[in-house]
Parts: sequence; structure tokens; C-alpha cells
Amino acid sequence: MVRLLVSVRDVEEAVEAAEAGADFIDLKEPAEGALGALAPERIAQVVSVLRMRWPGVRISATVGDLPACEQAEILRRVRRVASCGVDYVKVGLWPAAPAVSRSLLDALAACPANVVPVLVADAGVNAALVEHALACGTFPALMLDTADKGRGSLLQRLPLPVLAGFVETVHAGGALAGLAGSLRADDAPALRALAPDFAGFRGAVTRGERSAALDARRVRQLRRRLAAGTRAPLAAAA
Repeated sequence: MVRLLVSVRDVEEAVEAAEAGADFIDLKEPAEGALGALAPERIAQVVSVLRMRWPGVRISATVGDLPACEQAEILRRVRRVASCGVDYVKVGLWPAAPAVSRSLLDALAACPANVVPVLVADAGVNAALVEHALACGTFPALMLDTADKGRGSLLQRLPLPVLAGFVETVHAGGALAGLAGSLRADDAPALRALAPDFAGFRGAVTRGERSAALDARRVRQLRRRLAAGTRAPLAAAA
């Protein structure tokens, strides 16, 4: 089953998402960009509440939208976010010179934190970068996401065979595979066919735009849709 990751911005939304059945609670500020960061104090507050009430829920948090060339600042933020007690620290990998991206991955791989690289895939999947990340051998998961949330779902913007190849490559490398990027509730059948380990949602589970308040009813409905039926052939899901 595809596990459900829901992005939240505060304690109230985190509690609603956990009660509605989200498997992963992802801490970010949607008004600050694709991977907008929350203040460390708020991250720590949410973690404290979730650990007491839903100890089995996995928690991730982002470090903000930073280019790969700002490696020192990225590493500083990784350490700060990790100190808040999250399970995973998500770091965006924006398009950059290959040497710069590889250098950042190498530095992240050396961090004591559980870092999840998030490849920003508006222009496609960088297969060489995926392979380099897997070769590092330390990342528990790899994700795809998009920066421009107004141009449609990841599943509309990239061919399903490309996404299937990403999932298969990541699994073969021994890591979990995640998909995100303006995903919609109607994407559930295709996501079940692609079979990533988890799929990330924000706009599809709010009362309007992705920066609007969370809607717990939509979280519950989406979780049921991701779990519904059996995995269909990829061609049928297309």
C-alpha cells in the first residue's frame, strides 16, 4: 500500500492529519515555497505533541528552498532541524551543475541525520543524480517533487514510465521511494500502480489553495483511495 505523507504547518494541522490516518507528518510552510521551512521552535513543538499522542507516526521536516551552492547553510539547517527530534530531514536538490549537486549529496551523506534528498523534477528526473545518491549508501529514501505548484500534478508533468523507472531504481538501490508535487486525489489509482513507498500531499487535503487550512475529511478520503483495491497494471492507470 502507498503510505500517505501529509504536509502540515503547525500543531493543530499535525494533530488533524494524524487523527485522520496520515502515515507521515511532514513539517513545512507552504507559503514559503515548495520546501518552505518552519521555525525550529515550531518543529520541536509539533514533534513533542506527536511523540506523546502518536508515537508510531513518522515525522519529517524541510530545511527550506536553498540552492545546492549554499552547502554550508544547508548543512547548518540540517543539523538544526535534526536536533528537533524528527525522523527525517528533507533537503531539496534544485537543478545545478553536476559537480555542485554531487558535492552536496556527498556532504549530506556524511551527516549523522537521516537526510532524504528531494529531487526537484520540474524539468525531468536526473538519472545520474539518482544513481549518485543511491551510491552514497546512507539515505533512507529519495523523493521527487516539483517547484512550480501551479502547473499541475507531477503525474501530469512527467511520463508515467519515467516515474516508474525512478521508483524501481530507488527500490533496487535499497531505499524508499517517494513522490510528491501537486498530487491530486484523482492520482490515487496511478500512484497505486507506480507503487512508491509513500506519496506526499498538501493542496489536495486543504480547504482551498495549498496554503489554506488542512481538511481532515479530505485526508481520510485520500487515505482510503490510496489503499483501495489492488495494484493495477501501469498501462491501465495511465
